[in-house]
Amino acid sequence: MFLDLTWHEVIAITVALLAGALIGIERQFRDKAAGLRTMIFICMGATLFTLVSMRLAPHDPVRVAANIVTGVGFLGAGVILRTGERIVGVTTASVIWMTAALGMAIAGGYYLLAALTTFLSVMVLWFFRRLTLALDKVHEERSYSVTFDDYAMLQAFESFFGTVRVVCDHREVVKSDGKMVCVWHLAGPLAAHQKVIAHLLANPHVRELRY
Repeated sequence: MFLDLTWHEVIAITVALLAGALIGIERQFRDKAAGLRTMIFICMGATLFTLVSMRLAPHDPVRVAANIVTGVGFLGAGVILRTGERIVGVTTASVIWMTAALGMAIAGGYYLLAALTTFLSVMVLWFFRRLTLALDKVHEERSYSVTFDDYAMLQAFESFFGTVRVVCDHREVVKSDGKMVCVWHLAGPLAAHQKVIAHLLANPHVRELRY
């Protein structure tokens, strides 16, 4: 019943809504799969589960609350996708995990801890993105799948990689239907990767390029 509500529960749900909204705004702004409403529901849901566990099992509330971690893990795994050689959604999955943790902290009454963590999480999402982009300009790893019909071009391509300052960490070569398919895993500055892409696209011997 409504009269059974405590001020702690009312405040906790309200704070969870605000915390989830602060994180969700950034996700919505970046047009991510888990946006504003999703983060609000995750934070409020984790808070509610924890509050209910305190009521149902006041002497052992951890049992119900611990399952939040498992459930959120499955939810986060659902947003991680592999597109070609790249894996996307890991940051969104970790944000989901963090948002659920905030909800549990709020339900436990650790408002100052939750506020500090929310503030730092928003800072990381908004401002560390620029740092990530800056680091990618200095060092970035990419995979290139190139189909060509002349084996002699293999050495020519790798010689070109050396001139633009990219390092080949690993390569796989397969011959199929009279054509060569080579997958290079290259590491180097972003500008160097752009030169590699331009060179491969302009080369008449390249039949197919995936990166």
